[in-house]
Amino acid sequence: MQEILQVFKSYCGSGWYPVLFLAGLVYLLAVEKSRRVRIVLLYTSLVIAVLFFLPPFKRIMDILDEGTYYRILWLLPMTVVIAYAGLRLAGRHYRIGFAILTILFVLAGRYAYKSIHITKAQNRYHIPDAVVAICNEIMPGEDEERVWAVFPEELIYFVRQYSSEIQMPYGREMLETQWEWNWDTHPIYAIMREEPIDIGALIPLLEQYHVQYLILNRGIGLSGQPEENGLVKYASVEAYDVYRNPTVEIYKKQH
Repeated sequence: MQEILQVFKSYCGSGWYPVLFLAGLVYLLAVEKSRRVRIVLLYTSLVIAVLFFLPPFKRIMDILDEGTYYRILWLLPMTVVIAYAGLRLAGRHYRIGFAILTILFVLAGRYAYKSIHITKAQNRYHIPDAVVAICNEIMPGEDEERVWAVFPEELIYFVRQYSSEIQMPYGREMLETQWEWNWDTHPIYAIMREEPIDIGALIPLLEQYHVQYLILNRGIGLSGQPEENGLVKYASVEAYDVYRNPTVEIYKKQH
């Protein structure tokens, strides 16, 4: 039981969501008359919450998928219950409800952009503009197969969010070692993470893994010049240079 409580505490963190969710749940249990709403939002939440705190249920879930028990809490419709309860309160008691909601917003809310992990979106894709521009530069044509490209580690997360037409020899498994995915460090990534980047050692690997494009951050030092090692400068986008590896062709689609 102690382990379950620790999982719940870690999930809740320091935010107000669990408190507001519990308050909204109690309020809706008292005032909500719609049988459909009670089943979908209230009874379902109660069943999930009760199951979560049952040690036998945790033992079963650990057998099925150990280490992911916290995901049971993802099934709780916290934001929906909080929002619906707030609207019900404001609808029944407009002035009091509006005042309470305003106070809660002020006390429980926080300015998101104070976090170092959140920045204002540069575009509708919510990824850096540089990624969009680079991907557009190297995107295969309608009659071409998907291309392979090596990106600096700070851009790896975003490429697949924008397009699946650009493949990478390695992905976020190289960066998130805490998940213990048991991946060996990719030889290309081992070179890309060093400073300076050894271009001479990198070129044979680009050919071995059939990589057509190499993207380099101009702020990272290089040992050897890309052009002197057979690469062709293809484009410059913000702080990045895009190089074409002419030894690996881009294949045409077979019709």
